Amino acid sequence: MRTSLGKTESRRFIALLAAIVIALSALLCGCSHKGKTPVSPTEAPLPTATPEADISPTEGGTLRLPMPVNASRADPLIVNTEEMLHLFSLVYDSLLSVNSSGELEPRLCESWSNEGNGVWLLRLREGVKWHDGSGTLTADDVVSTYRALVSMEDSYYKYCLNHIVSLQSAGGLYIRVKMNIPGIIGLYSLTFPIRRSAEMMGTGAYRVERSDDHRVILTVNTDWWDKLPYIKRIIFDERDSNTTALASYEAGQLNLVPTDILTAGKYYESGVTDVHDIMTQNMEVLLFNHSSSVFSDINLRFAVAHGINRSRIITNVYMNRARAADVPIPPDNWLYDSRCAVLNYDPDTALDLIVESGYTVLSKEGLRFSKTGGHLSVKLLTSATTENTVRSDAANMIASQLNELGFKVEVVTAAHTLGDPESDFIKALHSGGWDMALVGFNLSQSNELSSYFDAGGANNFGHISDSRLRLLAQSMLSAPGEEELRDAAYELQSYFVENVPFVTLYFRLNSIICSAQIRGIDGAREPLLFEEEKLWFISSN
Repeated sequence: MRTSLGKTESRRFIALLAAIVIALSALLCGCSHKGKTPVSPTEAPLPTATPEADISPTEGGTLRLPMPVNASRADPLIVNTEEMLHLFSLVYDSLLSVNSSGELEPRLCESWSNEGNGVWLLRLREGVKWHDGSGTLTADDVVSTYRALVSMEDSYYKYCLNHIVSLQSAGGLYIRVKMNIPGIIGLYSLTFPIRRSAEMMGTGAYRVERSDDHRVILTVNTDWWDKLPYIKRIIFDERDSNTTALASYEAGQLNLVPTDILTAGKYYESGVTDVHDIMTQNMEVLLFNHSSSVFSDINLRFAVAHGINRSRIITNVYMNRARAADVPIPPDNWLYDSRCAVLNYDPDTALDLIVESGYTVLSKEGLRFSKTGGHLSVKLLTSATTENTVRSDAANMIASQLNELGFKVEVVTAAHTLGDPESDFIKALHSGGWDMALVGFNLSQSNELSSYFDAGGANNFGHISDSRLRLLAQSMLSAPGEEELRDAAYELQSYFVENVPFVTLYFRLNSIICSAQIRGIDGAREPLLFEEEKLWFISSN
């Protein structure tokens, strides 16, 4: 029987040993690339959080957060806002969860074993009580929740069904799940909330004390199977927008507000208000059109990668609300290989690579390149909304940096509405009439990458055709255990930075604006913001 993936002493020792090995071997082996190793300076951000003092956690206090309109009437399987996801994660448990490092953690399922061919046998915790006292969790509750999810036309958790072929009771507290992929990544599909009815009644850390259209009050569930949270009461008050929620924070009506605004740092006040950076799965990438004669040349792809000063973009466009990465795996994830951080800003190497590809400087026109009489001209597609032009601002800065290298970049900005497949930007992206495209992707929690590299993959807009990349992505899907998955992910990252099928620029950061008295919050991460909420506490100091 496979035991749970909790953090153990042996695991911490292995992690420490691995970190030492990586630090020593980074100079000798690992990811390499064409070019030098320059320093890419980053302006140090201003402090946004009160340094953690040696304060023992205390019980009590109340969190006051915003909630969306009519959240109290919603089925936990039908969430359409991050605020609803946060609220329901406190009331409901899932079979498995994902910790802040991206590893699977046991929740209602305490252990699992691989029976082969994509079949997993899971054992539920014994004696998990429902909030209303109507009994304990059974395999039938899990099966009925799964069937309800399957029957829904629309649900945030529909992605969980991408890999689940069947989910059935296997007698007693056992469940058997058949996946359409053989590897452990399939278990990331088992993160949907388990409920007995569509009403707000679950098995989670908090139970509902009061619920109406304007306010939901949660109190700690003293029968919870896990370590009880320090904070005993959480109040969600209806707010119609994040702007209104932030205004309510300033008025003292709320004491914690999650937000994605870039100007979150302005709320910081030492000893009064902290602003915590929250890592997300939202990555910004610069796609290459591999059908283009320009970027079928690997030297030019490397030249672009080395010609972009991401630190400057993060500082000036994103106000330090992003974190640079060279590979399509978040830098705080357990699968991330830090040895592959090799695509530094290096304009000298970029120029050498352009010349190496046969381009000649046209001195009469300044730093412009020519090959067979034509300019090194490229079209950069990007998007903007009426509310947000940050991506187009970043595109213009990228164009400016590449122009300094000798490229002649034309930026084309198309209107985009999130979730609209018919928006001008999506249509332009599919049309292929571009050489580069600045795009944002919401990477899955499992970090599946096959859709980015498979022929016809949903996210392969640049028509990448690399059989080795496809095989490496498939190796991640078929890895039977953690060690094999990490090895496969490391191999993919190494190959990625050796070929640069696209440029991973940075992962976006969101923020938590909160009272400086709220402690223990540093481990928070999107999308499961409250995964470690049981460690939070409110200090009286």
